[in-house]
Amino acid sequence: MRTFDKSYSLLDRASKVVPGGIPGHQSPTLLVFGSSPCYVERAEGARFWDIDGNEYIDYMCAYGPMVLGYNHPKVEQAARAQGQMCDTGNLPTQRYVELAERLVGIVPIADWAIFGKNGSDVTTYACRVARAHTGRNKIIMAEGSYHGIGAWCTPFETGITPEERVNMLPFQYNDTEEFKRLLEANSQEIAGVILTPFRHEAFHDSEMPAPGFLETVRKTCDDIGAVFVVDDVRAGFRMHMGGSLESFGVKPDLICFSKALGNGHPISACVGKDGLKDAASQVFFTGSFFSAAVPMAAALATLDEMEAIGSVDLMYERGEMLKDGMLDQADEHGQEVNYSGPVTIPFMTFAGEDGWEKSKLFCKECYDRGVFFHPFHNWFISAAHTEEDIKKTLEATNAAFKRVKQEMG
Repeated sequence: MRTFDKSYSLLDRASKVVPGGIPGHQSPTLLVFGSSPCYVERAEGARFWDIDGNEYIDYMCAYGPMVLGYNHPKVEQAARAQGQMCDTGNLPTQRYVELAERLVGIVPIADWAIFGKNGSDVTTYACRVARAHTGRNKIIMAEGSYHGIGAWCTPFETGITPEERVNMLPFQYNDTEEFKRLLEANSQEIAGVILTPFRHEAFHDSEMPAPGFLETVRKTCDDIGAVFVVDDVRAGFRMHMGGSLESFGVKPDLICFSKALGNGHPISACVGKDGLKDAASQVFFTGSFFSAAVPMAAALATLDEMEAIGSVDLMYERGEMLKDGMLDQADEHGQEVNYSGPVTIPFMTFAGEDGWEKSKLFCKECYDRGVFFHPFHNWFISAAHTEEDIKKTLEATNAAFKRVKQEMG
């Protein structure tokens, strides 16, 4: 039986000096409180060790950034080399231009790029570019979508005023008819539409775009002169190197990247079409750390390595292996499950469950066997996951399904 004495002792210390102890999405209350760790000690490849010394095959990848695996030697070598010269300075380094050129070369819709630190930075920037370009105010977004912590989009409204959301128009993802009704009522005021490549908010099965949905959004934006923004912060570089919508044959106007771009180093990017470049240059977007060169060197090395090893294909291969194995096990143990999302960014829930108790028990049993899933948030496959990792994972998930059946039917 694994213990978490050090984790919870440190959490108790943290609660005295940090609001909430561990704020936000990393809170242990969002895992299986008491049966999951609170703090990481070290990480390597597809594994991490908590401060009590427990080892895990990791399927959260730091909530997405670790696309090549933790502590990747080529990425960290590039970061160290740049750090010995300059990281944050009075001016950008050459890496800024090189990374912008690299993204323009990789992403088919990209004619320019600009950089921030977090996904929230660039999604907010993209909406401002849409407004600057069109001279309109309203942005359509899917109800419940997570686009960051900005007042305009955060799902948690404490401290947020209604006025900060007055120009956001929500609709149900994939509901083409509701989308059209919103447009008819506001067509002269719509600056843009912002969507994720698929629906992936926490506490919900992932939902792929319905046939024709993305095409309808694209055509409608063209018809009314609005800007189509894709928030690829979570999915970027796990579905397609050129942006996730390339998988569906639909081309947006702006794409927001972060997470996997730097393999754990803090960086985000917005790329866009040439027709939006003038508006983009007029939007004030800056920060003391936005041009930091170490994350940009890491991002260049990450993109190089991803292309060299064919990382997207590798992740699809490992993801299919995990999905097929878990679905076979669920069937064997009489468990009806929903396995949703792309196999590179999967999520599994127990069908018809109210309260997530099966999901929490399943994850607890996996933690006990050295495999780290999340009960409420989608998972991530990385290029560091090996076939042997998947086989060991399936041994743990088989035992977890068996325990769920024994305990909960």
